[in-house]
Amino acid sequence: VNPDLAPCNGGDGVEVVDTKFLQSLCRKFADVKFLVTFLARSNQHEACVLSNKFRNCHLYGCWWFCNNPSIIEEITNMRIEMLGTAFTAQHSDARVIDQLIYKWDHSRNIIGKCLIKRYKELQKVGYFVSKNQIQRDVQLLFGGSFEEFMAK
Repeated sequence: VNPDLAPCNGGDGVEVVDTKFLQSLCRKFADVKFLVTFLARSNQHEACVLSNKFRNCHLYGCWWFCNNPSIIEEITNMRIEMLGTAFTAQHSDARVIDQLIYKWDHSRNIIGKCLIKRYKELQKVGYFVSKNQIQRDVQLLFGGSFEEFMAK
C-alpha cells in the first residue's frame, strides 16, 4: 500500500479479491488445510460460502483493519448465521502487546452480544439454550472449531 512504511513494504493490501483462487486451491489440494480471513467486506459472504462448501477451508478472526466493533459485529453475525460455530471468531494478529489486550477485550464483548442475539431468537420460538450449550458454543468459537478443523 505504502512503500514508505518500511520494513514491511507498506503493510497489508487493500482490494476486493476474486475468491475463485481459493475455491480452486481448496478443490485441487483437498488434503491441505486453508485458514482464511479477508479484508474486503464484499468478500466476507463468499468466504462463508466457501468455508461451508470445502472441508479444508476454515474462517478465522477479523483482519487487522477489520478490527472495528461495527465490522466485527457484522462479520460475526453473518458467520454465525451461515456457519453456526464452525469458524474461529477471533485470532491474535496484534503487532504489539497492548493492541492484543484491547483487541481481545472488545472482540469478546462483541462476539458475546452476537451470541446473545441468537439465543434470544431461539427463545422467541420456544427453544431455551442451556448453560452447557452456551459454554460449548463459546469454546468452539474461541478455538474449539479450529482444533476440530485441524483434526479432520
